[in-house]
Amino acid sequence: MLCVALVIQQPPPENEPQSRFVGNWVGVQTWGIEGAPPEREPQPVTFAIELVDGKLVGTMSPFFGGTDVAYFSGAQIVGDQLSATAAVGPSPAAGSTQRPPSRGFTANVRVKFDFKTADRNIMTGTADVFVGDVKWVRFNYVLDKQRSRY
Repeated sequence: MLCVALVIQQPPPENEPQSRFVGNWVGVQTWGIEGAPPEREPQPVTFAIELVDGKLVGTMSPFFGGTDVAYFSGAQIVGDQLSATAAVGPSPAAGSTQRPPSRGFTANVRVKFDFKTADRNIMTGTADVFVGDVKWVRFNYVLDKQRSRY
């Protein structure tokens, strides 16, 4: 008796083009931890992502509910997911492209962003916030791509 097995291998998911993530994304940040303060309302945020010298760079503002911003450069894209590690610090001065140095406790804070696109206009994800090597808090996001007017 002859038995033939056919194995079909699925190709790995292709990386999404970086341009899929480029743009201004607006939405809300909510607590992603148990025991989050109940009085906290979802906070509006803007996530601006640009392609600079072949790398994705971005800022999320506000971060921590104040004037601080989370900055990243060199995000990785696998399939429909963007991952990046960010630093937290004050917003740049008006008209400046230079990020001021982090100060106080934010100098030891790093953020691990993981976002997934449901389609080209909706992105969901999380931010795990670390102080040193200790995971401190998590935030959840639901963002829509801001469309330009014609």
